[in-house]
Amino acid sequence: MEFAAAAIRFSLPSTSSPLHCDCQCYARLRRKQQKLPFLSTTLTWKNHSLYCVKSVLNNRNSRISDNGAAEPARVLLERLFARTHKLEEMNKASSVPQDVQLDLNFEVLESDLHAALASLKKREEDLEEAERKLLLDESELNCATEELKRREEVIAAALSRQEKLEWDLKQANLKFASQAREIEDLKLRLRDREQEIAASQSALSLKEDEIEKMKSELMKRSEDALVIESELERKSQLLTEANEVIKKQELELQELRRAVEEKEEELEFSMTLKKAEEDKVKSMEATLEERTREWLLAQEDLKKLSDEASKHAAESNETLEDFRRVKRLLGDVRAELISSQQSLVSSRQRMEEKEKLLEKQITELVEQKESIAAHMASLKDVQIEVESERVKLRVAEARNKELERDLSLEKELVEELQDQLTKEKASLQQAIQDKSLLQTELNRRNSEFQETQDLLRLKEGELVEAKLEIQHLHSQQTALQLMLEEKDVELLNTKKKLEELNSETEELKRLMNGREDQLIQATNLLKDKEEHVQNMQSELSDTKWRCTEAESVVERIVELTNRLVIPLEDKEYDVAKFLGVGGLGSQQLITLPTDDFRWKNKQLETEIDLTRENLRKKEMELLDAQRALTLKDEELKSVLIRLGEREKDLQRLKEEMINDASDLRKLHELAQQRVGEKSMGDLAIEKLQLEAAQLEVEAATSALEKLVEMTHEFLGTASLSIEVDTDASGLHEELSDMTSSDENSECFTEVKMQVTKLAALSEQLVREAGITIAAE
Repeated sequence: MEFAAAAIRFSLPSTSSPLHCDCQCYARLRRKQQKLPFLSTTLTWKNHSLYCVKSVLNNRNSRISDNGAAEPARVLLERLFARTHKLEEMNKASSVPQDVQLDLNFEVLESDLHAALASLKKREEDLEEAERKLLLDESELNCATEELKRREEVIAAALSRQEKLEWDLKQANLKFASQAREIEDLKLRLRDREQEIAASQSALSLKEDEIEKMKSELMKRSEDALVIESELERKSQLLTEANEVIKKQELELQELRRAVEEKEEELEFSMTLKKAEEDKVKSMEATLEERTREWLLAQEDLKKLSDEASKHAAESNETLEDFRRVKRLLGDVRAELISSQQSLVSSRQRMEEKEKLLEKQITELVEQKESIAAHMASLKDVQIEVESERVKLRVAEARNKELERDLSLEKELVEELQDQLTKEKASLQQAIQDKSLLQTELNRRNSEFQETQDLLRLKEGELVEAKLEIQHLHSQQTALQLMLEEKDVELLNTKKKLEELNSETEELKRLMNGREDQLIQATNLLKDKEEHVQNMQSELSDTKWRCTEAESVVERIVELTNRLVIPLEDKEYDVAKFLGVGGLGSQQLITLPTDDFRWKNKQLETEIDLTRENLRKKEMELLDAQRALTLKDEELKSVLIRLGEREKDLQRLKEEMINDASDLRKLHELAQQRVGEKSMGDLAIEKLQLEAAQLEVEAATSALEKLVEMTHEFLGTASLSIEVDTDASGLHEELSDMTSSDENSECFTEVKMQVTKLAALSEQLVREAGITIAAE
């Protein structure tokens, strides 16, 4: 017996020493695993906060016309960025984060965020006031256009009344005016087409920027997938290490079983097993208490996870602040609208000046017509005077004939009447002089009348030339209308292509959302596997603890046997009696605990087998996840190829639209060259006005492009925050709480509503820019 006890003592340290080493290794590994999730959560929180704050501050150099409401918001955001940077430095300086400091820093950040929200709300109110002012300006502009139309009708009626005197001139003027109106309409239509082409070009550039952003997002997603694959490999290594530890534990359990069987064979005849059984019962109670403690610890871990999920939900509210930040940029667009309104006022003044010029031309035409009528009346008076002089000449001729008769009849009285004859000759000479004067006057009047007839013929020739020129302009107008119809068809085709590109971008967004969902599922699987590994490690620690208890029980049994062993020489009779009387009872007492211990060992073996099966299942799930990730990578490659093709199509469309714009400009220049009544100074002024209008349009389009870029950046940040919120909501659903998912859905709907408002505002700005160009 002493030899057996010594053998047991020598065998126990050999088994307990590796157990002790394995326990230490396991404790170190468990501490590392407990540290790693906390570090990962802190790192993700840091990265997310940095991304949110930097996305807010990256656009602080945007053009803002009024520094009243935008300046405090920028100061608050810079203060927020400084606080977050300070918090990151504190987290880097301290190896273990302190909850109290984090709570204080979060409270300070929350106060700063509330201040930024208040400034953004004030900015939104200013924008609403600007919108109301814009509506009032639009109503005034409509009234002015109606007044202009009414004045044009009055001018046309006055022209029609004045041009009744000469039908040919009236027809020519009317045709010329209609042709001028048609040319102006063509100019306006050309300007509208140029604006539409510029808008489509800006839309194409926006689509190109959007595609580039989607490419960058795809690259980010691929990097995240690589990080997840590395984490999966690390988890697989941990699982292999856990399997090795389980195998070692199985070998140690087998050795312990052999030792226990040997001890049971040696200690069948001992009566002290009853006390040992009581000790075992107490140890089992202790194990139960320890399990309850572990269960309580697991519940505390679950509560911690729920707190972390609520923190992630709080971070999702920060994305709403990023969304409200976009409203601040509408001030730039309002400034551009104010400049366009000023250009409208200047164009209105120019229209008034043109009206005054038209009135002056009308008055000049009236004066010319009056002078022509007076000249015609004077010509008629001259003709009457000439006829009267002719009558006088005829009378004088008749008198001369009578005098000749008198002379022939009164030749006899010549001498007597010679004095009278001389007098008559003098009077006759005076009459001849008067006649010559009248003849010269008549010739002069005839020459003037001939000149007026020549002028009338020249006017008729000019009218014929004007008619021919009007016909030529009609032909040019038809050609321009055909060209405009062709450009309309091309614009419709480009719009259809843009719609196709929009649909393809939506499909890409859906694919990206599916990829994000799969990444979220993979992270959830990793978390489940980590929890399973922790459960397995806790079970291994329980088995080790049971083995140590079994060793302690065996040592106690050996000590009791050493105490109960009595020298055989002195007490043989008592031992024989003891063996004879209590043999049966001792065998029954020994068999019961040994069966119980074997049953517990079998239970442990079944639990170990179950854990192995679970580990195999998890490995299969990991392999499936890796396969799904490879499939998604292939889909992403195909999507990138399609994006490249679409970029080529967009470039080709852009070149076509540039060519169309150049053609329209050439047509516009030809139409301006055909207008012959305008001077070079007027043409230079109109060119300068067109250049100023084009500069204003380019400024408005650049502002709109910047606004759309900011909306896309905001959508990217909102999508990232929504992903984080979906992760938090998934964890929270595992903890039986569905509140965060509802908040995320409300946030997403609000984001959609704001994006639609931004799109409507951009379209309205484009329309107003088109109105300003047409007015000029």
